[in-house]
Amino acid sequence: MKKIILFTLIAFLISSCLPQGVQVPQSPYLSTLERKAGLIAYIGVDGNIYVADQGGGNSAQLTDDAVTSADQSGALNFYQLPTWSQDGNQLAFVGTNGTNTNATAKLFVANINEGKTDEIYSSETEHPFYLYWSPDGANVSFLSTSVTQQTLILQSAPAAGGGERTIIDTGSPYYWSWAPDGRTLITHVGGGANASAPEHIAFIQLKDSEIIEDGLDTVPASFQAPAWSPDGSHIVLTRLNNDKKELILTDGSGTYQKTLGSFDLNTAFGWSNDNKKVAFIEGTQDIGGRIFGDLKVVDIETTEEITAGENVFAFFWSPNGEKLAYFEPRFIPDEADPTNQTLFLKLNMYDGKTGESRELFNYQPTEQFTNILLYFDQYQKSNTIWSPDNNNMVLSFLDPDGNPGIAIVAASGQLEPRFLAQGYLAFWSWK
Repeated sequence: MKKIILFTLIAFLISSCLPQGVQVPQSPYLSTLERKAGLIAYIGVDGNIYVADQGGGNSAQLTDDAVTSADQSGALNFYQLPTWSQDGNQLAFVGTNGTNTNATAKLFVANINEGKTDEIYSSETEHPFYLYWSPDGANVSFLSTSVTQQTLILQSAPAAGGGERTIIDTGSPYYWSWAPDGRTLITHVGGGANASAPEHIAFIQLKDSEIIEDGLDTVPASFQAPAWSPDGSHIVLTRLNNDKKELILTDGSGTYQKTLGSFDLNTAFGWSNDNKKVAFIEGTQDIGGRIFGDLKVVDIETTEEITAGENVFAFFWSPNGEKLAYFEPRFIPDEADPTNQTLFLKLNMYDGKTGESRELFNYQPTEQFTNILLYFDQYQKSNTIWSPDNNNMVLSFLDPDGNPGIAIVAASGQLEPRFLAQGYLAFWSWK
């Protein structure tokens, strides 16, 4: 055992002295010896939900009845959207059972400490496709389809079960951010060619059984999800100001305070957890209607702005707000058919202390992870790829043979990614 520890320490010392761009293989003992932080929830290749730490220990299988390929009767049963509560003790996920033409969707909450899972919602017509815990962990808010398929429904269900669901609002498209008090939301609804309602930004207050909506006069510029600051004192939105598209800072009531930046086409943004900085993509190109451009970081006090990366279409802040993990897309044409392109991603890390960026991982993402990145500005409020101690990230990839896997990627960039398990999609717990 002493030799194992010695070899691992030597590997750490060597990696700390490596020049940028050089990575060493991870010791096979590192996953056992390194300090664990939080838990990882992932969808396995069998379609079931699993939980484990970054070394593969403390593992638990939360479901065991997934059927991902329809049998002769056409029956399917699969699980999606593992989403952690803020305290890291509860995991919500969706199960869909039935056939392609007639299915029932159910929302489950697993209590990790107690080792039990409860069904808190079920519907044959309103299928949840995005989950977002209230900050106090008492409720799971979610977007679902509607009977008519013409709009989306924002709902909430008690995490403890046994209560009635609450319909909060409707509209399409629909984005929102919870205030830290768990009683107020800032929403961005409508807009676009397929919108079911006029585009607008509004506050929604939940007071006992009453739902109060107050619209803002701000005319939004092209963006998706609004963002409440972690401490609840500010909100970041966009506005059109004499045809100029601006990223703006407001107070907690939506009153304009200052302009943080501008953009040509569209944008997506997110707060650092220390409430001091906002990162945003200065959208300059249209790639399938998604945000793509330079990654900017702006200090909300001084409005000083730096460029953290180029050709970016998604990012995630580290928990301490010191680093930004960001993704650059690369499209590789097939040799047989150049018009058919495969998406690859380059994961980079921007260090706010040094002002430098380095490449961490080039890989082909799973389809499930790609779908997350397309709406990362909403998903970064409800899910994280970061470990709570800021040291690692969890990513979902395809190997050269097309097999899906879950990888642990060191934020230092000095160790090669480590395989954790076979699976399609994974998220780390917040704590």
